This record gives sequence, structure tokens and C-alpha cells, in this order.
Amino acid sequence: MDSIKVKSEELIRKKMISEGMSDAFIMDFLKKVDQVRNGETGMVRWEEVGDLNPSQDEISLEQIESETSPNPEILKNLVVIKLNGGLGTSMGLSGPKSLIPLKNGMSFLEIFAKQSSILQKKYNVSVPLILMDSFNTQKESQTELKRIGFSQKFETSFLQHKVPRLLKDQLTPISCKTPDDEWCPPGHGDIWISLLETGLLDNLISNGYKVAFVSNGDNLGATVHPGILQYMMKENLEFCMEMTPKTLADKKGGAIYRRIVQGKPENYQLLETAQVPPNHMSEFEGLGKFRTFSTNNLWIHLEALREKLLQGNFTLSLIVNPKNIDGKDILQLETAMGSAIRNFSRVKGIIIPRDRFAPVKKCEDYLVRRSDAYQLLENYSITMSEERKKSGLGEVLLSLDEKYYKKVQDFNRLFPEIPSLVRCTSLVVKGEVLFDRKIDIIGEVVIDNTSSTLKKISDLKLGTLETGKYSF
Repeated sequence: MDSIKVKSEELIRKKMISEGMSDAFIMDFLKKVDQVRNGETGMVRWEEVGDLNPSQDEISLEQIESETSPNPEILKNLVVIKLNGGLGTSMGLSGPKSLIPLKNGMSFLEIFAKQSSILQKKYNVSVPLILMDSFNTQKESQTELKRIGFSQKFETSFLQHKVPRLLKDQLTPISCKTPDDEWCPPGHGDIWISLLETGLLDNLISNGYKVAFVSNGDNLGATVHPGILQYMMKENLEFCMEMTPKTLADKKGGAIYRRIVQGKPENYQLLETAQVPPNHMSEFEGLGKFRTFSTNNLWIHLEALREKLLQGNFTLSLIVNPKNIDGKDILQLETAMGSAIRNFSRVKGIIIPRDRFAPVKKCEDYLVRRSDAYQLLENYSITMSEERKKSGLGEVLLSLDEKYYKKVQDFNRLFPEIPSLVRCTSLVVKGEVLFDRKIDIIGEVVIDNTSSTLKKISDLKLGTLETGKYSF
């Protein structure tokens, strides 16, 4: 072993031990570092990316619903886990994204908590809501749950690991003025080993829970579905991934493929954007080879998960994420939770309608979810409005000028009034425009402020903007 590698491993081990991390987790991280040292980039070999067999590998939610009539009692087998580690830095946030207001003044977290409480009241079955928090989000999120009066017999949070950011050239831990900047979450793939190491996985199983429904904390469409749970248990499946048909707005969504080695199909794998070779990106983003993409709504059998983890050969695809911190080129080594599919043989892709996928990654998404294009139902699920669905409209295609609308603070300043988008196909806003009055936007609309000063939507003196371009 050369001296550079020895030094790298020594510094990484020392740093992780100082934070109380287990030997098993440190060894797992050092394996990833070694992969990078040996030239691993996280990119897939495109010749190994095979097609799925729709009749064998997939089933539609519509078919599941037509063939099942689940007794609510089945929910006693279920636990809901929400990924809550994100700070929403891409939207200019410095706290948990799940705490920003969304509908009727309620945050993501409050809406999820109310969904859980409704299940308890409606069916008299406890479906625990558990957050996978990061070291950045746990304190504030738990404070919020107490504020809104949410309580349950089961614990409400477990903490995902953190890993050191590494200097790109030496693969040694970075040193920063702000100590927290030296660490990063290891991607949501960390959920599986965190469940095991925190003892939560064993605790859930010993309390009779058989399946976990896991989803992103910013996906408002990911609600409990008894039919999927019953189908999964009836078919003795280990791992199910909800997928939805791809549109032109879904370039970045990961996709399942069947790995082909020497002409023979092997296990299922998840292909994320960061793993696609640049010369195949257009094929990945197109609507041909990959008809659907992963919503990151996952259903996993807890005993099967524990069995695979304890076998010691549980693997996830490595994602090498380059960043620049304090002017230094660094690498973040991450994994995606959906890539756990490669460890299971009894799997199924469930083709779902768009309703079950309503994420908030950018301020554009935030505007759509807050508008009347989406509605809050009595069970506190958020779904595309009935009027929009009856009109045959899909997701609103939205483009807000990044210079003015990228951060939530600026968004809130420029959108004191949320426009009606229920009949909008697409909206493009160029320049700085203040939406200072209620307005209906219908069809395909472009609003263009060509000046260098702020303009008000009320200056147009119109209550409705129909398909066309409106310039100041």
C-alpha cells in the first residue's frame, strides 16, 4: 500500500472516529474512496444498460387497484419513512426545506403529520411516521413536530450518517473555516445502513412492522396506498419502486434498467443522471429508451432488507459528486437509496399516475404546488386539481428567470399573490416582475420585462392572460 493511500485512509479514519462512527461504516466509506482512487467515476458502461420487460418487470397501479380490495387492517404492517435531510440550498434555504409553508400556511412537515393522524383516526391503525434527518435538520424538524402537537408511540426520527468531504487530488478530508462545511450527507442511500445501525430496523421488525414506504420529504404526492401494500405482501415481493411516464419536463429522473453482461440479463439497477456518460445523455433524457422514471417512492420488505444487510455484501451504486468549497475542488461520495434494487430478486416497478409525484426541487415547482393547479384534499394529500385533470392537462411547464426567482426569499417578495394556473399549460417569466394582484393564466403564456427595473403585473391592467406574449 503506497504512502499516499495510507495517509488518506489514516486521516479519514481519524476524522470519522472523532465523530463516533462505527468501524463498519468507516470501512464502507473507505471502500468507496478506494474505488475513486482506482479510477471509478460512478459512470455506467452503456453496453450493460438493458431494457425492461414490461409484462414481467412492471405492473400499473390501475391494475393493482382493479385486482385488490384491501382491508384497512393491513396498514398495521406499514411504517412511513420520509427523507428529511435536505436544506433546500438550491432554493436559497439554510434550514430544512420541509418547514417552508405550502398550503393554507402549513409546511410539508405539518401536512405529512396530518396525513399520519388522519390514518389513525379513520382506520384506528397506527402507521408510524419516521423522519430520516441529517445533522442539519433534526433539531428544527423535531421542534416543529412538537409545536404542531404531533405525537405517536414510536420514535419520530433517526439520524443519517455524515461523511467527510474530500480534496479531489489527495482524497484527504477538507479543512474549512466553518467545521460543518467539512461534512456532507452521504446521499439518501445511507438510509439502509442507518436503519440497521441505529437499531430502528430491528425495533420495527420486533414490533410487527413488515414493510416500509419510503419517499422524498419534498414529494407531496407520496401518500400511503393500502392496495400497493397488499399487492406487495400477497406477491411476496422484496422491493417495489414507483415509476411514472416521462415527459419533456423530466430529463433528470433516474430509471430502472436490467444489467446485461456478456449478453445475459443479470440484476436490476437504477441509473441516475450523474452516472450517465456525457455522450449518452441525450438518449437518457429522451422519451425513447426510458419511458418511465423513478419517483423515489419505494416499498421495501423489512426482514428481507435486514437479511441482505447482515449478509455483508449489500451494495449501492457510487455517485461521485464534484463541488467547490472555499475555492477548493472537492468530491462528495454519495449513494442513492433506489440503487438498493440491485440487491433483490423479487422486485417490481409500479407504473403510477403523475398524481403520486409532486416534488418541490425549485421555485418553479413551489409555485405550481402552491397554486390552484394542485389541491389539498380532506385526507391532507396534495394532488393535481380535478378541474385540471378533467381538462386533460398534465404538469405545468414553468420557467422563472433564475436571476430573480431562484431563491425562496426573492420568490416570496415577487409573488405576494399566487396566480391561478389551473388552466395554464406553460408559463415563462423573463426579468423582474412583481405579481401584486390575483391573475388567471391560461394556455401558453410568456411574460417579458425587457427593462432593467421592476415591473408590476397590475401594470398590464388585465385580469386574465391567455396564450401569448406580454411585454413591459
